[in-house]
Amino acid sequence: MFIRISTRLPSKYLYGFGETEHTSYRRDLEWHTWGMFSRDQSPGYKKNSYGVHPYYVGLEKDSSAHGVFLLNSNAMDVTFQPLPALTYRTTGGVLDFYVFLGPTPELVTQQYTELIGRPVMVPYWSLGFQLCRYGYQNDSEIASLYDEMVAARIPYDPAISGNETQPYPAFTRGLEDDIFIKYPNDGDIVWGKVWPDFPGIVVNESLDWDSQVELYRAYVAFPDFFRNSTAKWWKREIEELYNNPQNPERSLKFDGLWIDMNEPTNFMNGAVSPGCRDASLNRPPYMPHLESRDRGLSSKTLCMESQQILPDGSPVQHYNVHNLYGWSQTRPTYEAMQEVTGQRGVLISRSTFPSSGRWAGHWLGDNTAAWDQLKKSIIGMMEFSLFGISYTGADICGFFQDAEYEMCVRWMQLGAFYPFSRNHNTIGTRRQDPVSWDAAFVNISRNVLQTRYTGVDVNARGEWKTLPSPLDHINLHVRGGYILPWQEPALNTHLSRKNPLGLIIALDENKEAKGELFWDDGQTKDTVENKVYLLCEFSVTQNRLEVNISQSTYKDPNNLAFNEIKILGMEEPSNVTVKHNGVPSQTSPTVTYDSNLKVAIIRDINLLLGEAYTVEWDIKIRDDEKIDCYPDENGASAENCTARGCIWEASNSSGVPVCYFVNDLYSVSNVQYNSHGATADISLKSSVYANAFPSTPVNPLRLDVTYHKNEMLQFKIYDPNNNRYEVPVPLNVPTVPSSTPEGQLYDVLIKKNPFGIEIRRKSTGTIIWDSQLLGFTFNDMFIRISTRLASKYLYGFGETEHTSYRRDLEWHTWGMFSRDQPPGYKKNSYGVHPYYMGLEEDGSAHGVFLLNSNAMDVTFQPLPALTYRTTGGVLDFYVFLGPTPELVTQQYTELIGRPVMVPYWSLGFQLCRYGYQNDSEIASLYDEMVAAQIPYDVQYSDIDYMERQLDFTLSPKFARFPALINRMKADGMRVILILDPAISGNETQPYPAFTRGLEDDIFIKYPNDGDIVWGKVWPDFPGVVVNESLDWDSQVELYRAYVAFPDFFRNSTAKWWKREIEELYNNVWPDFPGVVVNESLDWDSQVEDMNEPSSFVNGAVSPGCRETSLNRPPYMPYLESRDRGLSSKTLCMESQQILPDGSPVQHYNVHNLYGWSQTRPTYEAMQEVTGQRGVVISRSTFPSSDPVSWDAAFVNISRNVLQTRYTLLPYLYTLMHKAHTEGVTVVRPLLHEFVSDQVTWVFQTGADICGFFQDAEYEMCVRWMQLGAFYPFSRNHNTIGTRMCIRDRDIDSQFLLGPAFLVSPVLERNARNVTAYFPRARWYDYYTGVDINARGEWKTLPAPLDHINLHVRGGYILPWQKPALNTQLSRQKFMGFKIALDDEGTAEGWLFWDDGQSIDTYGKGLYYLASFSASQNTMQSHIIFNNYITDTNSLKLGYIEIWGVGSVPITSVSISVSGMAITPSFNNDPTTQVLSIDVTDRNISVHNFTSLTWRSTP
Repeated sequence: MFIRISTRLPSKYLYGFGETEHTSYRRDLEWHTWGMFSRDQSPGYKKNSYGVHPYYVGLEKDSSAHGVFLLNSNAMDVTFQPLPALTYRTTGGVLDFYVFLGPTPELVTQQYTELIGRPVMVPYWSLGFQLCRYGYQNDSEIASLYDEMVAARIPYDPAISGNETQPYPAFTRGLEDDIFIKYPNDGDIVWGKVWPDFPGIVVNESLDWDSQVELYRAYVAFPDFFRNSTAKWWKREIEELYNNPQNPERSLKFDGLWIDMNEPTNFMNGAVSPGCRDASLNRPPYMPHLESRDRGLSSKTLCMESQQILPDGSPVQHYNVHNLYGWSQTRPTYEAMQEVTGQRGVLISRSTFPSSGRWAGHWLGDNTAAWDQLKKSIIGMMEFSLFGISYTGADICGFFQDAEYEMCVRWMQLGAFYPFSRNHNTIGTRRQDPVSWDAAFVNISRNVLQTRYTGVDVNARGEWKTLPSPLDHINLHVRGGYILPWQEPALNTHLSRKNPLGLIIALDENKEAKGELFWDDGQTKDTVENKVYLLCEFSVTQNRLEVNISQSTYKDPNNLAFNEIKILGMEEPSNVTVKHNGVPSQTSPTVTYDSNLKVAIIRDINLLLGEAYTVEWDIKIRDDEKIDCYPDENGASAENCTARGCIWEASNSSGVPVCYFVNDLYSVSNVQYNSHGATADISLKSSVYANAFPSTPVNPLRLDVTYHKNEMLQFKIYDPNNNRYEVPVPLNVPTVPSSTPEGQLYDVLIKKNPFGIEIRRKSTGTIIWDSQLLGFTFNDMFIRISTRLASKYLYGFGETEHTSYRRDLEWHTWGMFSRDQPPGYKKNSYGVHPYYMGLEEDGSAHGVFLLNSNAMDVTFQPLPALTYRTTGGVLDFYVFLGPTPELVTQQYTELIGRPVMVPYWSLGFQLCRYGYQNDSEIASLYDEMVAAQIPYDVQYSDIDYMERQLDFTLSPKFARFPALINRMKADGMRVILILDPAISGNETQPYPAFTRGLEDDIFIKYPNDGDIVWGKVWPDFPGVVVNESLDWDSQVELYRAYVAFPDFFRNSTAKWWKREIEELYNNVWPDFPGVVVNESLDWDSQVEDMNEPSSFVNGAVSPGCRETSLNRPPYMPYLESRDRGLSSKTLCMESQQILPDGSPVQHYNVHNLYGWSQTRPTYEAMQEVTGQRGVVISRSTFPSSDPVSWDAAFVNISRNVLQTRYTLLPYLYTLMHKAHTEGVTVVRPLLHEFVSDQVTWVFQTGADICGFFQDAEYEMCVRWMQLGAFYPFSRNHNTIGTRMCIRDRDIDSQFLLGPAFLVSPVLERNARNVTAYFPRARWYDYYTGVDINARGEWKTLPAPLDHINLHVRGGYILPWQKPALNTQLSRQKFMGFKIALDDEGTAEGWLFWDDGQSIDTYGKGLYYLASFSASQNTMQSHIIFNNYITDTNSLKLGYIEIWGVGSVPITSVSISVSGMAITPSFNNDPTTQVLSIDVTDRNISVHNFTSLTWRSTP
């Protein structure tokens, strides 16, 4: 029980050891001894205080630094002597030293905290100024004092009363969980006394302290925080404090916790009578130099023999772990705080030990209001930073004793820069908060604290701003939220005091302000004491100025009045009215308004000084600002509109809502900001209109803003008290925000009146999201939010048909709900994508994604603004800051997942038709295409190949289909089959897909009785002959079988689906009459169709759906067949699905995810059974006529344009790789590359070429073939029984493939010219390589029927290959490069190459990737990675064309290959400026090609 060790020191410069008070940061080595033992001891010279830190830093003669840490938690002391030397004496444990060699002091600290744990990252708000006082009498005193100055902090002590006569769950549950510290033998609790009083007593505070403790303090037990059970108990108690489930209105929504008295403190010596039992522990053989050394170790704490239980279950004496008590409490408190608040929070602990700083900050204890304590606070802060606790500070102005004025001024100045800045004092002393002193003190405090808060919440945030300051000008600014009284000046005050008064009202972001005016005669003495003065109080909120008079015993002889009010930062006011003492005044105010400055001046109001007035005004709501208050399907009327508190007023402009909002419904409180986000509480205002909107209000709400990355943030509005459905789609969200305040591209502001969120681009100040618009609503089945837009240039939202790429903002509403709906104007179609990209006036771009899968609609209005209305879930937005359109797309796909890397063959031309009669028809088509020499890679079969349209079956009419597939594949072709999700349940013969689905319980069912939700789709009843002359509804009723829908969320469904697909692929089919079939369907990929999911009955077969409120919800979005409800052409909304975690979810919430949920298991199954990459084509998505049937001319046109496509497949494949790995777009609007050219702002993925429905007209199909040759997914597909057009020319009638290849198709009948726009760049005709001399201009180009205009952008290099009948053959051709030089003679390009079909070649490193550059007459190859192209697996280089080489003839060309120079043959046309080089006879593989140089001689 006594261990001693001494050491020489390299110098007298030693720092550290604590927690003790000393007079300088460097320790005095002149024979001083300092004890270390946690104790409830206010700071005092040489007194051991709250924490223990046996660590020091020493400096050496050469200024190198080292650190020494003794890992020992027993009572100890250290003696310094001038040798210099140091002696440790400890009362137990072992000597376990760690030494850190620096060599700098900062590195020593970093090395030390690397060992013990880095300091906790506190929330940003915790660095603000804070106020606390022990002895507040009631909440009114706190409310008056704080006035928004203090952060919410809850003092929280560890001792738990055990004398309660009423239920006290903290103690009773603690007993049940066995969490209290006990004696080691009989197991009785070690009872002490701290603050809790006995129940039912009245404390006589005139008694001395010891008497009060004896008579009034309850017995308390001390939790043993080493126990795992204690941590759980503690967290539960904290959670109930926060949420108070029994009495929610009394819940304490704290942001941080303060744990006090955790040395642990006991007002008894060890325990209540009979006290401690083991003298050898409480008064050990060696008693260190401690405060009250004569009273033993148990002085003011527990008995040392008290037994605690370590997490591993082993017992330990309090004697050994006393100094760890506060440390052991810190982590479970920190974790509980974060769990219940959902935020980082801040924890302040009084008792600390090395590594406490990982979870908590520390204040320097209950200091004294004295000058020496002011100085020593600096020492304490620096020491605790040394100890690894960065968040520290002293009680500003002192805790004990009355603070002296000057000292408190100086302490306020110093304390403003403590990391933990808090003014704190005790009961019985004078108030010392800043507002308790005089005006001078208030001014000093305000100035220094404003310095502390610089950059937190102003438009110029944390930045320097250069302002014009001519000689006659001084820059003055008025803080938003304040009202300044003013008076017209005169030659002197005697005159000016006779002049009219006015007010400057500077509104804050919540449109509020306040101020006051003190007025007397200006010369009479003691006007305040004698109450001869006026005190006017002004406040503005909700478009209302209140002038209240709190003191009115002075009458100004000049009859002064406020004649002018200037309001800064407001919208245009109207209908100004004045009331005097509640009675309307007979004034006629006039208003002038500057819309640029947003300054309104109200004159002629005549508010007499000393009188109470109210000035109210309306805000003019322009037509383009009106938010529709009654978008409901039915019932719009003046009566219903006013019942919602809205205005019914017709407009002369078309589309403007007749019923619009004028009031806001929600209030905002507890707004908190930190470096990684912000939070706020949102609550519904008490209003007669609160329940006037569809469904039940959700109240309260919570807003969380998360700054995930410098370029991406998230804000989410949700119910904090009840779990609501949230989209189960996984996103690539950082586990910990990586943004930094310096790097963030955005600022966020949470606004009030009305509630809104503002997101501003830092670099330009442009507001890209501002939802401070009226109409925000969050009801159970109706959620609405509106936002202003940065400009009228908005793109996105789908899947709906619209007439231009840029969305029309002239009062249009678009629904989003997956539906079996062919494209039609404003009709919601197969997929749902609630995402848009917006452009800002300077060309910067941003994106906004709403992660919500419920039925919704969006309304655009010309403000410009956008309103979302959704029928459930939460509002979960992600915002991407770009700043270029292409970067926005990359950031979006980084979140939702990069596009899939498709196989090379999928870029070839593809043919499909619904209605092939048999396999012979497909075979004939294939033979005709080959004979016509039309490039063609993929043949589809729609549901025709199935027996009665049943998945996983083969029709007798297609008995030879397996053999045909094998024949086509032998020629390099690929085959794609279609699968629908619906599975027939009416089969009379064994149908494994259904029976095994039943066994695996994979079908969607009703939620109560568990019966399958039966629909009807394509499968026919067995044994029927369909009479196709009947109308559609009759055919569905008579012939279509009952079908069940797989629930692809279930894990069991994925396994079932994969098994069925595997059998479809590998099955040996039964013999059909007269035909022997013994081959599998060796398909390559699949189409997922009808997966919205589609059903041919409304919801379900008779008796149909059961839950009207879900199928016809209170708010029905603007959808196709809106009058038929959400179940139109799909399942009942009450249908129950099961998420992968086993939780049930209504189809109402996940309908839009059905196709998404089917895609992954299909993709995985396809790759597993084929062993290749494959491609899945899905009709429903969520954020993740054939050529030879025409004449010979059509065949020739098709062949030519498809050969052009096949030539460019290496370029297109490389683009697909960059999309997969970087998220770049493949099909690009011109604005993605030329956003600085605003012509491109005003303006496709592949459609079915020549249309799916209706007979295609000859010329239209020619033009569509020309255009479709350049779709990424190029397929000619039409329906049974048939053999649309794109509308008016606009910028969106052209598109780029990647950055370089411009397609300008003809889209109108009988046109033989096309007008195309060429942004500011150099452009070459693709066919000739000639510069067309068009830059930033429209150009009319010839477009005969056999021609589509294609152009290449200067500055790019395009890889290409000679075309062939399919990609298997074309990949064997020579590789070429087309080098289109820009005006500077430079170009760049890329080539990605692999085998085109294997799975994850990029991840496995089985590929070739190179960049190419051209400048100064030299083209170079830069191989980035190559583990694919080799000398034995070569890719032959054949052709190089260089465009724009100039009119001076080229005289020499040299190629470098593997270090060897080759002089190839070439052709140069000075007129076209094209240089062509043919190296097909040189046996050059691309991976060996190094460079090419060309020279010209003038």
